Amino acid sequence: MIKYEGKEYELKYNMQRIELIEAQTSMPTMAQISKTGGYFGINDLKLYIMYALKEKGADVFVMPKKAKHIAKNIIENGNYTDVCATVLEGLERDCPFFFRNA
Repeated sequence: MIKYEGKEYELKYNMQRIELIEAQTSMPTMAQISKTGGYFGINDLKLYIMYALKEKGADVFVMPKKAKHIAKNIIENGNYTDVCATVLEGLERDCPFFFRNA
């Protein structure tokens, strides 16, 4: 759960959201996690937040401009490690196909 200006937000990932993120980062999600050990670069971390950000209980994603502002604020005012962990938890929860063992 992410709190910002008195509202609660959550990260929700799906295949379409991952495709948007990967198009912006020019790197597959699992390659990035493997390469960085889950510690995303700042720009990529913003993308993983902004494209998955929903107000709690809402059916629609936060508009990109607002979501980018919130993501920037979350990173600047939060604990970088915790923010990365929140993204990874969301990915594991919503995209288990990335983490299935062969």
